[in-house]
Amino acid sequence: MSRTSFFVLLVFIGLKSHAQHSSVSFGIYTGLTASFTSDDGIKKDPRYEGRFEAKFAPVGVNIGLDYETFGIMLSPGLINIGQNFYVVNTQGGQDGMRKIDLKYLTVPLSFRIHLIHFVTFKLSALASISPSFLLQGKESIGHQATKLDFPQEVYPILPPNYTIEYDGVLAPEMSNLNIAEKKDFRPIQLFAGAGFRSDWDPSNFWRISVDLRVNYGLFDPRTEQYTKDQESKLSLYQIHGQRREFFAQFTVGISRYIEFEKSEKERKKKLKGTTKKYRPTQYPGQRTRQSRPKD
Repeated sequence: MSRTSFFVLLVFIGLKSHAQHSSVSFGIYTGLTASFTSDDGIKKDPRYEGRFEAKFAPVGVNIGLDYETFGIMLSPGLINIGQNFYVVNTQGGQDGMRKIDLKYLTVPLSFRIHLIHFVTFKLSALASISPSFLLQGKESIGHQATKLDFPQEVYPILPPNYTIEYDGVLAPEMSNLNIAEKKDFRPIQLFAGAGFRSDWDPSNFWRISVDLRVNYGLFDPRTEQYTKDQESKLSLYQIHGQRREFFAQFTVGISRYIEFEKSEKERKKKLKGTTKKYRPTQYPGQRTRQSRPKD
């Protein structure tokens, strides 16, 4: 991570040396995530029904560099993602919950184009790539005593206290059965994101930002070994299928920013060819030559 930060710092410095008007900002943010788990196995399993809810994205820090038309940002932070599913009985009633909980330290690097750029307000479109490091991972299921539509291929492995009937299987109460643990999830994930960001400067030093973006996980969040094991054996509460994680992220942040004016050399170039006369900045104690130089 230190190498990534050093590289980003070099990029910032290089861009600063070639750009005109710019500002650097440092701040913190917090927000919410709304997750969607696309799992081919869950889609075709009648025992589960999707549930949508928001999860807290506790805190992050933001380092930004903005120019007149574009900007770049590095905004490491913590996120909680993973969709939860209702366990539904043969009549469609909700009798339990299947939970997917993933917590990452994510390091989004974003590039933004300013669509609207006023003195105190900016609206930008952005794209990001986010290396993410797994901190916690768990998938579990729990339900009350109910009748469920188990796939017929798992009937041979049903425990003795599961009763097969003509329209389903009577299942006893199940309390937090672990389907997957942290070791079953990839330690590193990569998210690609896109969205919009607005910045409002209420003073010459402070900036308030609102960010909304959608992120897509490029890899199945589970390890290759775990998916191979699922393909090779029957599971009581899971039909194997490929999985991807999506999440929408809404954040609000506050930053301290510093503006850098255009250099005199750049302003001189801009004035060239106009009727305005370029006058260099005067400093205390500086004298202006009054006579012509000698040959």
